[in-house]
Amino acid sequence: MAARQHGVITLDQARICGLGVKAVTARVRHGAWRPVRRGVYAVGVGDPAPLGRILAAVAACPPGSLASHLTAAWLWGLLDRLPEILDVTVGGARNPGRLTGVHVHRATITPPGRWRHGVAVTGPTATLLDLAGVLDLDRLEATVAIALRKRLLTPGTLIEAVDHAGKRKGIAALRGCLVDPKVTRSGNERLLLGLIRAAELPEPQTNVVIGGKEVDVYWADARLAVEVDAFSTHGHEAAFEDDHVLDADFDAADIRIIRFTGRRIRASPYAIIARIAAVLALSLGGLPPPRRRR
Repeated sequence: MAARQHGVITLDQARICGLGVKAVTARVRHGAWRPVRRGVYAVGVGDPAPLGRILAAVAACPPGSLASHLTAAWLWGLLDRLPEILDVTVGGARNPGRLTGVHVHRATITPPGRWRHGVAVTGPTATLLDLAGVLDLDRLEATVAIALRKRLLTPGTLIEAVDHAGKRKGIAALRGCLVDPKVTRSGNERLLLGLIRAAELPEPQTNVVIGGKEVDVYWADARLAVEVDAFSTHGHEAAFEDDHVLDADFDAADIRIIRFTGRRIRASPYAIIARIAAVLALSLGGLPPPRRRR
């Protein structure tokens, strides 16, 4: 049972397996088991893996509790890194008491739960509604884009949920993401988009498909595409070949493509923007004047 639950087991589950309180206490005393939460034990001497930590936090809360917010986002693949403080939503007036390293959220009605990697978790739609209240606009925008691209939900499903969400923190921002979502695939792409906006360059399209090929940033009027290369997506032979085919196809279609690495964007942001601005100016016959600041 512990093996199926990422190395953790509850006292109630131990009883089902035929181990009473004395048997569990003896295992703890001899170091075979280790308490990780109230009534939850790690089977073995090592710390539980991240999924085990989450499961233990949920199991230490009243029945029906769900991993939620940033923790749920990590479980659904919307975040790259699991935050140190875990999020659990508890329904009704039930009080789990103080749990170290856990942010307990109370909900009048617990949203319908789903199972992800063996952990009870809020569904993708409920997770995005929760994230709207804790993420800034850029991170929320990116998270919505990732969820849609992973097909965890549809725009219509999320719009309907937003319309029925009532007065909740961040709902207006979430609605704005659905009106004009800027689909960005990585932190480097979001950084580049922020630099473009700060420089008041013409607004590009992002992650747009052209001739069956997807590019990160694209200005249709200038016929200019920018690709943000990262080792995680371009650091192998197949991706290298794909990049060259993409470049050749775009060259044949009279579309200029510029490539930057994420490291270069972070190290030399002004040089990156200067090059993009120069190419845009040549292609468009000049750039619009900057907006007047009030």
